[in-house]
Amino acid sequence: METENFTTRYLNPSTSGLDFNYTIPLPEIPGLKKSGEFIVQGELEQTVSTNIITKYVSENLGVRCVEVYKNTEEKVEGRFIRLVGTISLLKRGFPFLFLDAAVSNINFLSGQIEEITTRIAIHFPQAESDKRNLFFDTLNQQAGEAGLTYTTRVIDVMPDFWGPLWSTQSQGIAFDSIKTLRGWAWKSYKDYCSQTDSNSEFDYKPVQHQMIQKTSQAEHHFFKKMGLAVAVEAQAAFFSVLSADV
Repeated sequence: METENFTTRYLNPSTSGLDFNYTIPLPEIPGLKKSGEFIVQGELEQTVSTNIITKYVSENLGVRCVEVYKNTEEKVEGRFIRLVGTISLLKRGFPFLFLDAAVSNINFLSGQIEEITTRIAIHFPQAESDKRNLFFDTLNQQAGEAGLTYTTRVIDVMPDFWGPLWSTQSQGIAFDSIKTLRGWAWKSYKDYCSQTDSNSEFDYKPVQHQMIQKTSQAEHHFFKKMGLAVAVEAQAAFFSVLSADV
């Protein structure tokens, strides 16, 4: 073995491969600066799942934003579920906010290939039940003023602390809707934090355990029903970055 070749050629960092023509401007959070990037890729059977995850931090506001671009695609029929600008927001001492932005060509009920649909879902777990409406009232007001149709429902399989899921969907590739909803979500989160007290002892472990240990398993089986094979380990790695509280 040639020492020089080993030290210079052993393993070079891979490039993300992300086409920046399909990225969305970050929410207007003052002072955000990039603080890290993660590439998580898994291949199982005929499916490749690639995650490009970037972490941003606003030191002035004490806010952390994680942004995800992800493609889970089956190589034979071309069925896919793509996350386009999914984000998590966290201000220490307050609950996580998650916005999931998925563009897919699969019917989530039947698993059949269909026309492309954009689905946006907002989760606000661990918010105190008597204060959660401070967030959702602001979000609903913005949606109402824009004439956006949305639904709110409780997911039976999720723990009680998870709270309701807010969602909307539209036909086609609705990048403008994702951009708009990310801005609304940030405004609603900012308003919530300004109207509630910070908890220096806030315990984020219930959300982290749910996402990394349980939701990764659940999504593995969900993807199977959609004709996609995604390793539990890849999902757990993705969720561990999304729900990190540092």
